[in-house]
Amino acid sequence: MLKELKILLQKYFGISSRKPLKIKKPTPAKVVTPQQKINSLVSEIGKDMFGVHVRVEWGRCPYCESIAQMLSTRVGYFRCSNCHEITKQYVNGKIAYLPIDDKLALETVFDDPQA
Repeated sequence: MLKELKILLQKYFGISSRKPLKIKKPTPAKVVTPQQKINSLVSEIGKDMFGVHVRVEWGRCPYCESIAQMLSTRVGYFRCSNCHEITKQYVNGKIAYLPIDDKLALETVFDDPQA
């Protein structure tokens, strides 16, 4: 009786073979944090619209003393999103952003097309 019931169910649901269907294992979804979404979005916009590679990081600005997003278009130099001052990134066991006192050094760094 069970065998006949299985056959009827298979015919009803349109399964031609009597073998059970193989179930695929679900693929785990990649977990993306909101910070990673913002970083990739800003990077894509910078590349597409301006042709510049943009990095976004969180850090403590030495000028306004707040934790803010630091935007970088040049290697090692970041601009605070709150006060818009330019800082230099210093990595020595921890990441620190240092104020730049010499504005003449900034002009040579940002005018140099190879940097």
